[in-house]
Parts: sequence; structure tokens; C-alpha cells
Amino acid sequence: MMKTDHLIRAIGAGFFTVALLAAPGTGEAGTLKGQVSLKGGESSEHIAVYIENVPGSYAPTAKRPELMHRNLAFFPRVLPVLKGSVVDFPNADAVFHSAFSASPSNPFELGIYGQGREKFMQFNNAGVVEISCHIHPFMKATVLVLDNPFFTVTDQRGEYVIADVPAGTYIVRTWSANGKPTTQQVSIPSTGSTQVNITIAP
Repeated sequence: MMKTDHLIRAIGAGFFTVALLAAPGTGEAGTLKGQVSLKGGESSEHIAVYIENVPGSYAPTAKRPELMHRNLAFFPRVLPVLKGSVVDFPNADAVFHSAFSASPSNPFELGIYGQGREKFMQFNNAGVVEISCHIHPFMKATVLVLDNPFFTVTDQRGEYVIADVPAGTYIVRTWSANGKPTTQQVSIPSTGSTQVNITIAP
């Protein structure tokens, strides 16, 4: 079986470690935070929140995000990554799995592999990538390949924080496995924070 610390790494900060190569402007930056709720009582955990059109040049760090086969499901169901990231696909189950996508932005096929094996895929094009398993067609996940590192996922209470965002007016979006995407405009201050609470329709 895969070690507990390996599983924890998949849940923790390893999802979203990125490096900023060239930031825009004056160095003035603020924080976007808030809470996401899903109508109908569904869990508000692991909902992606991301900011679009932040200028600058960005590149992934060496620490890779993971999309894990675990308990006959992909975990997490939604994984935002920076464009150019290499994502690992470890298999923690005692059965064979596969991972593939026919999405036009990043199609791929990793084949079939067993427990303890780990394959990977580099996502070079921004877009939505729907992931499936040939052996278990009910297994689904989404990788959001994004142009900048200003994204996160909600915690168990649906709360989120995106820090060090260059001051300006942007579009903030959400993506959930159980609800419709949302879009709204947000203004980030040069210091301090902006609170934006979001409600998602099922």
C-alpha cells in the first residue's frame, strides 16, 4: 500500500506550488478570500477558485501536483494546475487503473497500470481537461490548466484564500464537480484583502 505521508502530500500543498518568474507592476498586492457555498447541501470542499488575466510570466516549480487513483475514484475530483505543470497519476488501489483524456487542449493516454505504479503527464495548454479510466468508466476528474498561479481550492468549510495578487480588476471563476461554473468581477486592493462569497447552483 502507498504510505500515509504520500497520501497526505496529495491532499496538501503539493497541488498548487508554483514559481513566479516575472510579476507585473509596482509590487502592490492584495488578498482575495471568501467562502463558497453549494445550493442543495452538497459539500463545498475541493472547489477550485481562480483569477483570470493576471499579467506576468509564470512557471511551475519542481514539486508536482498529483491526481491519485484511490478507492475507485480520482482524488481530487478537480485539480487546478499552472500551464506547463507535470502531474503525477499514482495508483493507490489494489486493482488496475488507467488515465486518459480526449479533451482537445491536452489529449493523452497513460495506459493500464497497477498498484504502486505512478505515471505522469505534462499539461502544456490552458483549458479544461476531463479525465477518465478505461477500466472504471464511472471514475471522472477534471484538471484545470491555468495561465497564472493565482488559484486555490476550498477547505472543508468552503473557505478559500488567494494571497499576493497584483492590485487590479480581474475575473474570478469557480469550478466544482457538483455544480455549475461561476464568473464575477473582483477588484484587488494594493494592500489588505477583498472578501468575495460565492454561491454555486447545482
